[in-house]
Amino acid sequence: MSVLSFTSALLLSRCRLAECMLKSLSRLSSSSPSQLPRWFNLVPKSCHPYMELARLDKPIGTWLVYLPSTWSIALAANPGCLPDFGMLALFGVGALFMRGAGCTINDMMDRDIDAGVYRTKDRPIARGAVSMLNALKFLGFQLSGALLVLLQLNPESIFIGSCCLGLVFTYPLFKRFTYWPQLMLGATLNWGALLGYTAANSFTFSICVPLYLAGVCQTVLYDSIYSFQELPSTGAF
Repeated sequence: MSVLSFTSALLLSRCRLAECMLKSLSRLSSSSPSQLPRWFNLVPKSCHPYMELARLDKPIGTWLVYLPSTWSIALAANPGCLPDFGMLALFGVGALFMRGAGCTINDMMDRDIDAGVYRTKDRPIARGAVSMLNALKFLGFQLSGALLVLLQLNPESIFIGSCCLGLVFTYPLFKRFTYWPQLMLGATLNWGALLGYTAANSFTFSICVPLYLAGVCQTVLYDSIYSFQELPSTGAF
């Protein structure tokens, strides 16, 4: 396969992935804020607000965190071999914890704003279902889980993974003073592109950085479109 054919196939696959993401995000934005999946009934109702806080009812965000790491881990596999499934599973758990932690931080910082916006007024902290103290405890639990996952990796990966915390904590603030929060979102969501290859092999600039930048550009693209799609549901009341 020529380089041009491979590039075309890669671009086509990314376009299809972005299209699927946009459809999922569009469905989420058009649904009722209080609508919860049926499987929530399998756990006590007292846990529901925390599950909402971690966005377990909206798994698309976890996929957006997880997928860049899968691409990176797959690139680290030997030619003709499948990627390390144990590593993929480990990163899946890590993505679940970190996505939940990011959403918790976002809701803690934006609680006053969320309460005045139709799309976000029913979020657990904004509606008073979870106190700030309990949200902080829940955040500690999620970060502890993510740390346990990170400690299973090599030292180089632990360092790179730790560097992501700054982005996770500051992303909500960028929405307040820049017109390009999508860029910071992309930088945060795609950190797994740097981490996955490093964990499965070792950090290689010529592989990790281009993959990371491609993921950032893709995030800016689909999140910009999504932002326009959700405009009708973000009006203050």
